[in-house]
Amino acid sequence: MKLSQLAFFCAVVEQGTVAAAAAQLNCVSSNITTRVRELEDLLGVSLFSREKNRLLVTPEGRLFYQKAKQVLAMAQEARALFKDDAERGVIRVGALDVALTNHLPERIARYRANTPHVELHIRPEPSLMLEQLLMDGELDLILTDGPIIHPLLVSRLAFRERLVLVTPKALSAPTVDDLSRMELYVFGQTCHYRRQVDGYLETSKIKPRSVMEIESFSSIFACIEAGVGFSCLPESVVEQAVTRHGKIHFERTDSLESSDIYYVWRKNYTSPLIHRLIESLEQEL
Repeated sequence: MKLSQLAFFCAVVEQGTVAAAAAQLNCVSSNITTRVRELEDLLGVSLFSREKNRLLVTPEGRLFYQKAKQVLAMAQEARALFKDDAERGVIRVGALDVALTNHLPERIARYRANTPHVELHIRPEPSLMLEQLLMDGELDLILTDGPIIHPLLVSRLAFRERLVLVTPKALSAPTVDDLSRMELYVFGQTCHYRRQVDGYLETSKIKPRSVMEIESFSSIFACIEAGVGFSCLPESVVEQAVTRHGKIHFERTDSLESSDIYYVWRKNYTSPLIHRLIESLEQEL
């Protein structure tokens, strides 16, 4: 079924005759007659009742006319989508929790205010899942740890970040023995931070009493406040938490590497919307 067939059919219904429809559409009558016949054959119903030089719309034709007008209107709307200068599209972004919680909220709000015709869908995921979704084409842009070196991907620094050691406030200068007597709270194996924490433990010779996977910053802070464990968390998250949780202490340690957050997208991506989104997020607040 072609849009031209629908347009010819609707013109005949509205004009009342093939000749009038042909004059409106600036084409020959035989062309319209052929297209309407093709449409009837395709649908398996008669759209018009033919009486000498008259065409009367059948009940089936009236129903089809309603649907055909909707389809033509949608087609016209689709053709007009990109005729003005407004940016339009649907962008799918994935990001680490730390980026969504501390670095992006106000920037996203500004982007939404300035670009109302672009739909922005955002989902939080751990590092490895974000990279897989990007490679599979499920996401257009991710904010994850980096840099990422891959022949199909481009990465650029987004936000500075690093892990810090977080302990109960009463234990502001913990020794290896102190930490080895406590629980350690970490994210799952798919999180880049987990790999860094494992490396820190090995380097520092720390052997925690137990290791618990807790995929929640709030829950981790609550356990640390209770004085039963410690963790290694992004500094920006901890700095905000210190004002809300009075019983935690954090410190930088050289044994924990930086955990900077990077924009990552496909190298051959042709849409300018991705680059304009990045430019907007990079602007100072």
